[in-house]
Amino acid sequence: MKSNVSVCVAVAFLATVFVASGSAFGQESLPTTAGNLRYWPSHLVRLPQPNPDGEALAPSTPQWSSPFNSTAHSGLTAPAADYDPATNTMMVFGGFDWGLGGADTNAVLLYAPANGTGNWTTLIANGAAGAPAARDRHSAVYDSADNRMIVFGGEIFSSSTDLNDVWVLSNANGHGGATSWTQLSPSGPLPAARAAHKAVYDSANNRMIIFGGGVGGSFTQVFHDVWVLSNANGLGGTPAWTKLSPGGVAPNVLFTSAVYDSTNNIMTVFGGGTPTGASNAAWTLAHANGLGGTPHWTNIVANGAPGSPARRSGHTAVYDTANNRMIVFGGQPASGPYMWIGFNDVWVLANANGLGGLPVWTRLNISGPTPGTRFEHVALYDEVNNRMMVLGGNNLDAAFFVAWVLSNANGL
Repeated sequence: MKSNVSVCVAVAFLATVFVASGSAFGQESLPTTAGNLRYWPSHLVRLPQPNPDGEALAPSTPQWSSPFNSTAHSGLTAPAADYDPATNTMMVFGGFDWGLGGADTNAVLLYAPANGTGNWTTLIANGAAGAPAARDRHSAVYDSADNRMIVFGGEIFSSSTDLNDVWVLSNANGHGGATSWTQLSPSGPLPAARAAHKAVYDSANNRMIIFGGGVGGSFTQVFHDVWVLSNANGLGGTPAWTKLSPGGVAPNVLFTSAVYDSTNNIMTVFGGGTPTGASNAAWTLAHANGLGGTPHWTNIVANGAPGSPARRSGHTAVYDTANNRMIVFGGQPASGPYMWIGFNDVWVLANANGLGGLPVWTRLNISGPTPGTRFEHVALYDEVNNRMMVLGGNNLDAAFFVAWVLSNANGL
């Protein structure tokens, strides 16, 4: 199986434009050179995004902001990132580093304060001894109680090698002691090596849940399986992988997004590339951590449902637990005029866990400056202050080096 979206995103890493100097689609900052590559560390002002008929617009209260702080190595595509609310720190690992000419990195970068005018520091430099192999399209979840980042899988782009290793970074926020990497050796059958999967974390039970992904640069093999890693932070017992056998029909998507409702043990998945294009459907997986009952997939919003966001892949989603809202940003369509440009719209799905009412999409009505359109970026959520932080990604015109913050991100 080969998704058009998957193919074009893979090609985009090689084709991310490095067009001649000058203004491109409203580009506001001067280009910077790294080797023979040219990129822009600011944002693009984009064409109007497509609006499905009948969409609901939220009030004009959300607003984007950025301090435009960057480093030569903060321009990352397909990294993994976590957020520590206690220290207001974004922790970023790996990805395509456009400051290295588009090569994979295994550096760990910190950005704090993440929900405002943050500054960059390097926690672990690229190439440091004892670190995981440099990679992209991997996943990372965060154990905030023990200050541990847990990394799974991804790909080594230079050799087209897919991975299924698990690493834990202690003192991941740069506080509390020396920072070090440890590779785990889980028992049980292992998930197949993969990239472009999604991972969520059940902190109460110390379980990492992974869904989907694929193999190879063109993703001719796509997974729709769900695996759970117990004792995922490497503490309290031997980590062990368990493959779940959910009822229902699993989403047939790649480059999707996933969030987790820990209270109800439900993972919600939205969009992604399909064999025939891209999806804008939403699904839930009940008993996602493998405990308390039989896991089961439910399609809570049908593909093509009126009022939904445009079909897309390579987007991000964060979750507002208190209000049961999934917040989606960006991504890339499978075809059409926005295929290489991508999106920079923000949508909110109410009743995102499928409980308590009908799931309903609302597009946020945001005034002022807007981040450039992009795909394969990362997004994190400050639930206390209702702020979504976005970093990295690229489109056909540019790779992005600065972090953006969206206030009033849940639209309420």
